[in-house]
Amino acid sequence: MYNDRIAFIQRPYIDGSVKNEKGNVGNAKIFGQELLVNFNLNKLFKLNSVLRLNYFVNFSHIESRYIESQENGIEGNKVEFVPKINLKTGVQLGYKKIKSELQYTFISNQFTDATNSIESDLSGVIGEIPAYNILDISCLYLLNQFKIELGINNLLNTEYFTNRATGYPGPGIIPSPTRNIYLTLEFIF
Repeated sequence: MYNDRIAFIQRPYIDGSVKNEKGNVGNAKIFGQELLVNFNLNKLFKLNSVLRLNYFVNFSHIESRYIESQENGIEGNKVEFVPKINLKTGVQLGYKKIKSELQYTFISNQFTDATNSIESDLSGVIGEIPAYNILDISCLYLLNQFKIELGINNLLNTEYFTNRATGYPGPGIIPSPTRNIYLTLEFIF
């Protein structure tokens, strides 16, 4: 239970205008399940010990609703910034001193205000955050006292966003990074 939740709402005025206001909108109920599993496929399939193979999944399913509100049109709506589905899954493959990982992420759509507005207003502060999915890949190599890692985040160059800013640098959507590549060199002593 989340009582006296503070959130954005759209409030209509007598002159016909609609303004965003932040304040107490009501009481919410949030519940869900999370599953985290990491399968060691070497043990499962009795693979060669030189080769390491793991499969992992982290999945959550969350229901969130306003159950009581003095504001019109809020009761029964979904709570903002709570995606229903959050999935991260992938494989890790290792061979001697090399380890690589491929990870897939899926986040379902979510709302940014208590009125569950789908379309944005002129400010860009409210509106739906659409579902998105991302693929990341990385490879790590151990060489004596050095660890070298090369990775690509957002491998498929997916265009998405995870937030709508109310202030600097906004207001409006904050786009997430495009495909980016990183190289890390670590000295272990």
